[in-house]
Amino acid sequence: MSALSPRICTIIARQELRVALRNRWIFVYAAIFTVLTSAVSYFGLSIIEFTGFQGFERTTASLLNLVLYIVPLAAMLMTVQSFTADGGCTDQLFTEPVTRSEIVTGKLIGASAALSLATLLGFGLPGVLIARETGLAGLGSYLILVGYSLAIAAAFCSLAALLTIAMQRTQRSYGVVLIVWFIMVLLYDLGIIGLSFLLPDGIANRVSYISLFLNPVDAVRVSTLLATVGKEMFGAAGVLLVRSLGGVAEALLLLGAALLAWIVLPGWLASLLLRRQDI
Repeated sequence: MSALSPRICTIIARQELRVALRNRWIFVYAAIFTVLTSAVSYFGLSIIEFTGFQGFERTTASLLNLVLYIVPLAAMLMTVQSFTADGGCTDQLFTEPVTRSEIVTGKLIGASAALSLATLLGFGLPGVLIARETGLAGLGSYLILVGYSLAIAAAFCSLAALLTIAMQRTQRSYGVVLIVWFIMVLLYDLGIIGLSFLLPDGIANRVSYISLFLNPVDAVRVSTLLATVGKEMFGAAGVLLVRSLGGVAEALLLLGAALLAWIVLPGWLASLLLRRQDI
């Protein structure tokens, strides 16, 4: 049973989705995300004494950083809960005639699906309200943000699975994923900016360019802005990226490939690691 069975992975994913939907935290996340999305759209211009729903384009720009904070955190915590030794039916799966790679793959698909449903709910109700109040102008930008939100959720689910298995599926995994989330979401860009000040301009630009692919948060941020606003939003790193690849489409393609690698590689490494562990 060395090869993955799509049927078995689907069965495990379906079971994982059912378990996740019975967990109240998935609905708490959906409710919080809905409230925050609605609030950002309604109060986004309150600093200039304007309240009321913004259009889709302004809402997308206002929501981007919120998404990059909340979605990775929720994805990591829910995945740790799924993979820890006391997380639902995980240990029972090891007694079944399935491979550990199928367990990891199925559980990741199920966890990502549950988080995607909650995220779509969080975007859906505010989207309906915005459309009713302001019309459909800029809807494409909003849908792009939704798509990238689902992608970064899958990437951080995969990363959390790897970290949890590396920690032997113990409760220490929660602390580890919180530290990794803090570094990748909050400290990473500060470190790159600080490093850029210490390096010559040419090298600093290349470091900034490479850094976009080493963190899925930056890959999603740059991709979303390139797809919705354009390259005019960026400084030296964005200009170098677009120029070196020959255009915005090529830059989006390469960033998309990097994001896909962040989804696939940690899950693959988690499967390899789990196969070597004594359960």
